[in-house]
Amino acid sequence: MHQGTLLIIDDEISIRESLAFLFEDEGYRIFTAENGHVGLDLFFREKVDVVITDLRMPVMDGLEVMRTIHASDPDLPMIVISGAGKKKDVIQALQMGAKDYISKPIIDLDIIVHVVRKVFENRRLAFENKAYSERLKKSEKQYRTITEQIAEGVLTVDAQENITFVNPAFCKMMGYSADRLLSMNLEQISTRDSFLYILKQTQILKQGKTSRYEIQLVHANEHPVHVELACSPINQGKDQTYTGTIIMARDISRRIELQRQYQYFIKHAKEMPEHVIAICANCKKIRGEDRLWKDIEKAFNQLTFSHGICPDCCRKLYPDMDFEITEDDN
Repeated sequence: MHQGTLLIIDDEISIRESLAFLFEDEGYRIFTAENGHVGLDLFFREKVDVVITDLRMPVMDGLEVMRTIHASDPDLPMIVISGAGKKKDVIQALQMGAKDYISKPIIDLDIIVHVVRKVFENRRLAFENKAYSERLKKSEKQYRTITEQIAEGVLTVDAQENITFVNPAFCKMMGYSADRLLSMNLEQISTRDSFLYILKQTQILKQGKTSRYEIQLVHANEHPVHVELACSPINQGKDQTYTGTIIMARDISRRIELQRQYQYFIKHAKEMPEHVIAICANCKKIRGEDRLWKDIEKAFNQLTFSHGICPDCCRKLYPDMDFEITEDDN
């Protein structure tokens, strides 16, 4: 099974061949070099995943090799096998990106096999994390583009109800800048009773369920904003741990006001004169004697209308004209 490519650089042929045979049996693709120049030539010509190098070699030493490789690919893992054992060399090797330092002679080959396996596993995890981060950034960018363009308010909060994202619509709804909201907790923009209800709904979200409810938030100018919130939990990790909530916020203040007016009308209907005509405060429909709501034109469809102009308007529109107003005109 192909597991990756190793480049082994060592001037001792016995070391090179022993390591080459060992890792070929492990399933790796192997390149070997007897000095630093040959090693660098192979490195730049072939696709290499991990470099194993000696430090003290003729022609070009291992530190120079590592310095050149590190400058070209800072993330490439390198393992040093050397008999020099000088503290200064060890420190320099680690600074150049060495993942481990193994002293010669190698008594137990299982040690270096374990080290190489660990390096490849870490490299694999690093690639996966990088790929995941790139996908996450791409998804987040798409998410932000969508949420910034929609008319509804969108925000996210963490597990402690701290606001972590807001779109322009929510900022406009609440009268705050995005930077100000991102420094706040939901408690700071909610009435006391509403925040207690938010905490109650969070317990439902922690169970992996969605939630929809109405509360009052407080505008920057301190007037109440009635909102309907549609909430979905944000879960991460294999155990799907609750880490926050994504919230869609809709301003329903107008609807609440109309409901209040309607309730007032119903409550005081008996106190009104007999011939009062009910008109919808929003769409201007009229409620007829059959208690059905009709467009204003249909409500008066039993009447015949003609165009004309009243005497008062005539005098205002044509003050210089001399004419008499008859009783029929009135």
